[in-house]
Amino acid sequence: MKKLVLLLAIIGLTSISFAQQKSEPMKKTVVARLTIKKEAVENFVQFAQKIVEETRKETGCISYGLYKNTFGKEAEFVFYEEYKDQAALDFHNKSEHLKQFFGQITPLLAGAPIVEVF
Repeated sequence: MKKLVLLLAIIGLTSISFAQQKSEPMKKTVVARLTIKKEAVENFVQFAQKIVEETRKETGCISYGLYKNTFGKEAEFVFYEEYKDQAALDFHNKSEHLKQFFGQITPLLAGAPIVEVF
């Protein structure tokens, strides 16, 4: 009988814990790799500085950084982005500053961006 009560208690605690995890919004992480034409790197960095500054002001943004790949392609940059939940990421994706950024950098790209969302 004690084993049955203990087993039911464990199942109950596990269910409560799972329900709590399920109700909390899940953080979203984005890793975006962009390869820029070598002659356009300076222009890209200027445009990127503005998008970093503007995105960091967004309420749902946890972190937003731009890194230059120093061990691979010369002109490869990586954006590492964290948002508190999907709604915050959706807000960012619809933002005017992101649309403007894409308009500015599209001609500077040496290939298609690689974007992963976790």
